[in-house]
Order: sequence, then structure tokens, then C-alpha cells
Amino acid sequence: MEPPDELFSNQFCFDIGRAFAVFLKKNQAAGSIAVGGDPRDSTPRIMKFVELGLNHEGSVVLDEGITSIPSMNNILLADNTISGSIMVSGSHIKANLNGLKFFAFKEEIAKDHEKQIVEIYESIANSVPVTDGEPEITPEIRAKDLYITKLTALGKKYPSWRVVVDPGNGAQTEAMPQVLELLGLRVIKLNADLTQQFLARDTEVESDFEELKSKVKEQSADFGVGYDSDGDRAVFVDEEGCYIPGDYTGALVAKYMAGSKVVTPISTSQVVDAIGKEVIRTKVGSPYVVEGMKKTGANFGFEANGGGIFFDMLSRDGGRMTIEVLNILAQSGKKLSELMEELPKFYIERDKIEYTWELKDKIINEAKTKLKGVKIEEMDGLKIWLDDNTWILFRSSANAPEFRVFTESKDEAGARKLLEDGLALVKGVIGK
Repeated sequence: MEPPDELFSNQFCFDIGRAFAVFLKKNQAAGSIAVGGDPRDSTPRIMKFVELGLNHEGSVVLDEGITSIPSMNNILLADNTISGSIMVSGSHIKANLNGLKFFAFKEEIAKDHEKQIVEIYESIANSVPVTDGEPEITPEIRAKDLYITKLTALGKKYPSWRVVVDPGNGAQTEAMPQVLELLGLRVIKLNADLTQQFLARDTEVESDFEELKSKVKEQSADFGVGYDSDGDRAVFVDEEGCYIPGDYTGALVAKYMAGSKVVTPISTSQVVDAIGKEVIRTKVGSPYVVEGMKKTGANFGFEANGGGIFFDMLSRDGGRMTIEVLNILAQSGKKLSELMEELPKFYIERDKIEYTWELKDKIINEAKTKLKGVKIEEMDGLKIWLDDNTWILFRSSANAPEFRVFTESKDEAGARKLLEDGLALVKGVIGK
């Protein structure tokens, strides 16, 4: 993710729109192209110039307005006349940053497709000077409406639970409260107004959801659910106002999901190893989880951020995760806190530091030198197991200039101390 005025110039947006249209043609994917976005200030401008680029290549463009990432994948599944879709969103990154996500062939594009688009972009960049103007588009809200219909069909008629829904004035603001109301829940809205300040939040950071925790207790709600900016991640708060990490929500859904396998990155909690299924670990990132699911035939994969991936739509879906958790609550007849108590307790800590990407190898090498363990994994970054239940992971973010440290232990104080030591090591390298 980069500052919109630096990387996402009008010319870049125009050229990347052209590149995606050319990519689809080269892969014999004929049809219109849908474009949607989150409510960031920079999103309308980026969408406009991407659409102008698509127009330049002769593409019919459907403008879906403000909508969620999963809705932009789902529209490809629901309408065979649409060949691809683009989501303009910075995900959980700061509000002054932005990004692009592409979908084709019914799913989020794979890494090799990314390379193809980059190669096409590099071959055409700046060859046609961009000119300002209004793109030729068909404005519609089908992506959002089709998504609401899909989620409602997957749900059940639930008890009249009281639920606090907090979309952070983001992409799920209009969809998820409506879905849950249609399914019979009594919805208490929090940060669910597109005219109010957009909240860029990280679902892996508990402090970003303090308001949700307080609201659940204040309203004596049965649970609360919050979403990140683009709506592909969901995080839950139980009836006692306790934040539930995405690792545990993912493990819970995996436990009840049909199939003997679950796919998850190297950074997620070992709690999933206790549910009695084969666990396949991948690099961090939804494309790697999708790739792992395809290779192994797994029905479900998840990330620690609360993003679940299901076999019938191979990209993260915060709305679908919500419905699956509700179905488990209805099936079990238990409270969310009771379901969590059935899982073993590990303490996982995560934090990140802004840095320059060039320091990545220096940090990894320093960690290798300073820390010794019983086992080392280098699938993605450096994961050092200090004993059978305690580990620390050092890895760079791939989409932001951030270095991340993860730790986990059966001992809460031990996990926190290990994180502090890991962060100190990273800061020491950055400060040299």
C-alpha cells in the first residue's frame, strides 16, 4: 500500500486499468468488468481513472460504488457475463493509503497472474497520456445486493439475539446490519454510517475494538462483531465483552466445518492443532491459503486476522465467517464464551514496527544469531520454537513498510516478554 498521490497517480491508475483489461483478453476472459471500492477519500479518484483505463481498452465497466471485497468476488460467481472485478481498498492500512485487488476466473487472482499484470503494465506504462474526463460506466449496486442475498440464504432463522455490529464506517456498513436483521437478530449499530469518519482498523489489534467491547457490555448483547475497512475480515466479542482473536474464530469454524483438513498460515495460533484435523501451514497471505486449499482439497482455510476462506468462494469473506459462527451458535445452543472455553488456551501476541524493506534480511540474520530454539521454520520469515508450546516469528509485511513480530506461549507473561524482546531486537537493527 502506498500514499495515493505518490504511487496511485492518475496515469498509474489509467495504465493499471488498461493492463487488467489486456490481461483478461490474453486469457480469453470475455465480458464486462466490475469496479468497487471502500469509503477512503482517495477511492473515488482511483476508481475513476482505473475505469478510464478499462474504457480505453474497450471494456464495459460496471461501477458498484462502495462495497466489500467479498461482494466483488461473489459478483463473478453470480453473473457469468462479468469477466473480472477490481476492488480499490487499502484494507486495514492507514486511511491515507490505498491499494488494488483483482479478481478473475471466479476468484482472487493468483501470484502468477499478478506477475502477468505487472509485465503488461510495464510494457504499456505512460504510452498513452491520461486525460481527465468522465468514464463510461453503468452505476449499480448489484455486488452488494447479490452478496446480501447469498449470506441470507446461508443463514438460518436465529433466536432474537442482540448483536452489536461495528463495520467501522467501512465497506460492510450497509450490508451486514441488513443481513443480520433479515435473519431475525436485533442489531445495534456502531460506527455504521458512511457519512461519518472512515476507520482504518486492524482486526488483529484488540485495542482497535475497545468501543465494540464496551458497547456489547453496555447493551447486554449476546455478542458483537466488527469488520475491517474492506469487509473481508470479521472479529468477534463475546457476551462478556471479551475480544476473540481471529485464530480462535478460525479454529472454531474449522472444528465444525465438513472435511478433515484445514489450511492456515505459519503465523496463526497452534490452537487449531487441537481440533483433531490435519493442519496444512502456508506462507502468510490469502493467495497462499487459497493455493494450499486447492492442492489439498481442503474445504476451509483461515488467517489470524479473522479472514475465513471457503471452498465455494476462494477469497477472504468476513460476512461468511459471521454466518458460520452464528450457525455454530444456533447448532450448539451455547454462548460464544462457552464455545471458546472448549478450545485450549494459548496466549498469542503481535505487534509491528514501521521500517524500510531493505532492513529485512539484517533483522532476520540478527534474530538467527541472538535466539536459539528447539526448531526453526523458514517458510515465511523466521519462526523459532523455544519449546513445544512457545514460538516467536519475525517477518516483514509484503504490502506495507512494516516489520511484524508474533509470539505464542501457554504462559501469558512469557508471551508478552518474548514479544518485548523480539521488538527490542528489531528496533535495535533499525536504529543502527
